[in-house]
Amino acid sequence: MSLIALRTPTHRGRRRRTVGALRAAASSRDLRRLRELLAPDVAVVVDAGEPDRAKVRVVHGPDDASLLLVHALSARDGQEVAERPVNDRPGLVVSRGGRPTAAIAVDLADRLVSVVWVRLDPAPLRRGMAV
Repeated sequence: MSLIALRTPTHRGRRRRTVGALRAAASSRDLRRLRELLAPDVAVVVDAGEPDRAKVRVVHGPDDASLLLVHALSARDGQEVAERPVNDRPGLVVSRGGRPTAAIAVDLADRLVSVVWVRLDPAPLRRGMAV
């Protein structure tokens, strides 16, 4: 897919709908629906954002990825998950008590979620929701 195709309104709309469906399935703990949205080789990359050492974890496959996403995005006391742009693309921002705690960007391949990028560093998040 070309870079121009990635910027078309159709692709942005598809990405926005997929991000919304991902949020809805994870927050309602619908593992079956969540797995349907994930590519067979999906990866969830979690960057803890600790500057003194690399803290990146990667989870592969729809089963493990869906469990991680349900844990991260399901409703808990004081946690909110909002659909908001992340790096100028549709994404999710997780906050607790009004303070952002994670930004989530999503890559698609053939209309399925291929990579979920999670950034857990509140300082950069407060400055601009960058992943």
